[in-house]
Amino acid sequence: MERIELAGFGTEVGQRFQFLVDLHGMEGPECSDHLLPSVFYRRPGLLVSTFLNQGDGAGRRITISVSVEMGQGSVRAELPALVEAVGFAPGHLAGWKAHNVAAMQRSLDNNAIWLRRLMPELLGPDGLDLARKAVERPKRRQPNVKWKYA
Repeated sequence: MERIELAGFGTEVGQRFQFLVDLHGMEGPECSDHLLPSVFYRRPGLLVSTFLNQGDGAGRRITISVSVEMGQGSVRAELPALVEAVGFAPGHLAGWKAHNVAAMQRSLDNNAIWLRRLMPELLGPDGLDLARKAVERPKRRQPNVKWKYA
């Protein structure tokens, strides 16, 4: 299996998530290889984290999490849960595969689409409530949900 280096991962994330800097004033990308290859974008009250878990074969995956912090607390939620909590689509539609470079690129492209859609919600007055809803959502969703983008 091909190993994806931090520099390559950071470059791929940076290309796809540049809108976080350009449109939303976030600082980044900040790359780290402390435990996992990671890329971070920050602004007051918001942290977007991208992790590459390079397990064996099909176990390789990308994880995007968003931490929202406001005066009344902070909450960290993963991208699929946020996508579902806001009513955009079932969470499983958020890409995660990274078993090779092409799969990682497709997943990052997909994640960028969802993040673009989520940013107005996360930066709005109900951003913390959305993150809480994503973390506290029930294991089973209501039947016949009307998704905005599914």
